[in-house]
Amino acid sequence: MAVNHVRSFSKGTVLFSAGEQASSLYFILEGRVLAVKEQQQVALGPGGFLGAVPFFQESPHIYTAICTTEVTALTFTRENSRDLVAKQPLIALSLLRELALQVPQTEELVFIQGRQDEPAQTTSDQELLPAGHPALEGTVPLEYGDLLFSSEVDCPVCETRFTATRTRTSRLQLEEQKPDFRNVYRNFEPNFFYLWVCPQCLFTYPERQYNRVPQRVVHRWKAAVAANPPKASFEFDTPRTLQQVFSSYFLAMKTYEAVGAGPELWANLWLRLLWMYEDLEEEEWARKAAEQARKYFAESLATTARSAAGDQRVYLILGELDLRLGDRAEAFRNFHAAATITGGDPRTKRLASDRIQSLRAQ
Repeated sequence: MAVNHVRSFSKGTVLFSAGEQASSLYFILEGRVLAVKEQQQVALGPGGFLGAVPFFQESPHIYTAICTTEVTALTFTRENSRDLVAKQPLIALSLLRELALQVPQTEELVFIQGRQDEPAQTTSDQELLPAGHPALEGTVPLEYGDLLFSSEVDCPVCETRFTATRTRTSRLQLEEQKPDFRNVYRNFEPNFFYLWVCPQCLFTYPERQYNRVPQRVVHRWKAAVAANPPKASFEFDTPRTLQQVFSSYFLAMKTYEAVGAGPELWANLWLRLLWMYEDLEEEEWARKAAEQARKYFAESLATTARSAAGDQRVYLILGELDLRLGDRAEAFRNFHAAATITGGDPRTKRLASDRIQSLRAQ
């Protein structure tokens, strides 16, 4: 094997995207790659070729290839292809067969060697969701891949090492901040990646706090797992499905219940669910999330010490939740509290005053 032409790719790496001019083709030695063209998806394993036809046609790729595991591949380029074909005749013959069977190209993705059909979809993700929860179709957009990277993480409870997804925050482009402090970014939804889930013990916690979990939380989750071991594992696909995203939030609720999480964690979890339900126009579940978020923010305000600026933010969020729930009088009271609090952030005071003026104008 021409070792100098063998490359390794981490999980989540996009080898190439649809419409991108082909400059390489890949022969999979180890791992798994997903080829995606609109609604079609084909999983390829060892022995599969990626990008062969457009590479030799010197044309753009017609599908996107993304690594769903760690991948090792023999990489053909313009510079090394002659050398590789001469030194690897069996691979060359296999490549010729692949080209012969893929040309002419059709509207369907055609792969002959290395194909690994996806297993039949199970109801495991749906079973993690509460009764009556809508079944959600679709995946997180593949375009998000450029704003994400993989990181090896150790579960703070069972010490299982797993691959987690982080956001390249320096690349995010803020378009708007909503009155409830939701940051809206261009072509990216960070709430899809808010939580990390240990695939072994299912410990689920916000990504930013995952490596800073208090020992009391660790001990309580260990006790919960010992008393009721998980019946199945959980792992995000690449790209992750919307069903998996929402399942992770309800897994977090199981963790929060077992470890006695404080109201702020609960409040932030439900607020993010509210935003996502609203985006999906799931009105019934958006209202449920608003009710839960309001309950926990009110509890947090009454029980948690914070700065005046912190209280301001909570008052403002409570007001926005009151408006969603149709309680204008309570919304006015909370906006007024944010606007008249002693100390605090002048910008938040102005925002609260603007919300009061909007209510009066209505």
